[in-house]
Amino acid sequence: MVFYFGKKKGDELMSKINLREISSRAKQWDHPVKGLFKYAESMKKCGGDILKLPKNDRERYCVSLVALAMMNDSKMDWWTNIPKQDPPDGLVMTLIQEKPDALKGYMREVEVVEHREKPEQIFNVILNKMTEKSYENNTILVCLALTPAVYDFNMLAKKLAEITSSLKHVFVMFAGISLNQSNISVDRLKTTFTMVQLLPVFEMETFDYSPYLDDFKVRYDKGQESRLTDGIEVHYATANPKFHHKK
Repeated sequence: MVFYFGKKKGDELMSKINLREISSRAKQWDHPVKGLFKYAESMKKCGGDILKLPKNDRERYCVSLVALAMMNDSKMDWWTNIPKQDPPDGLVMTLIQEKPDALKGYMREVEVVEHREKPEQIFNVILNKMTEKSYENNTILVCLALTPAVYDFNMLAKKLAEITSSLKHVFVMFAGISLNQSNISVDRLKTTFTMVQLLPVFEMETFDYSPYLDDFKVRYDKGQESRLTDGIEVHYATANPKFHHKK
């Protein structure tokens, strides 16, 4: 399936970067499901109303789902970091074994914009974000759609393709499925989200992230649900108390 960053080959986002550069941006990188757990905790405190969450919690949720979608698409591990200060709203990266003793990777800066107004205003919401400033080449923009409605994403993609912007990779994300998609079970709906790639090519895919919940549990039990980067070194890290010895 052609999804995420065009045909991949020749896309400027597919340029590998060295480990030192990744380490200079962030030291700790977490399994994206960790962000979903933090989101779930915040949702409980807010009575399940996503609009009442602090903005950075919604951004973390969005960045986590981006990483899960990329794991599903690339079949590689992707890790997340939420900077203390933005921009960007989040970072996602994957590590690649170039040689037995050499790692490189891909890294994306993730900018999140929210759409919570009338459906017809989604174009202006994305347009304003695309044109308000110049972005790094490795930036992707994700619009978190919080207004349930029937959208013409194909037409939206065509309109955005006419915009001059340094942002070349634009997505819309929403929980659940499109209103014109087939029905799915209530249980599966709870762990389902939809990603619509608007630029550079148009694609729409619905994902079930429940398998990654199991993946996180396996890694947590092994003490390997986070990665630490330090220069050219990479280590596993964990919040699992059984791996933290008392002094």
